[in-house]
Amino acid sequence: MTHNTIYVIDSFLILFAVMIARSREVKVTQVIIIAFAGYLFAMTPLSYPVWWTFVFAVDGLTGG
Repeated sequence: MTHNTIYVIDSFLILFAVMIARSREVKVTQVIIIAFAGYLFAMTPLSYPVWWTFVFAVDGLTGG
């Protein structure tokens, strides 16, 4: 699978997550947590910014 294919699939999944959040069937925080977990488990090229965002948020909450 090429990087371009991964970006297309990730873009679709992001759009899908946004549409689920807008339908208000699932809370926005739940969608964000599920999306973060999906990117981290898949370890796609887009998972590294997700990991850095997660580390930044945890450091901000814990004061580390």
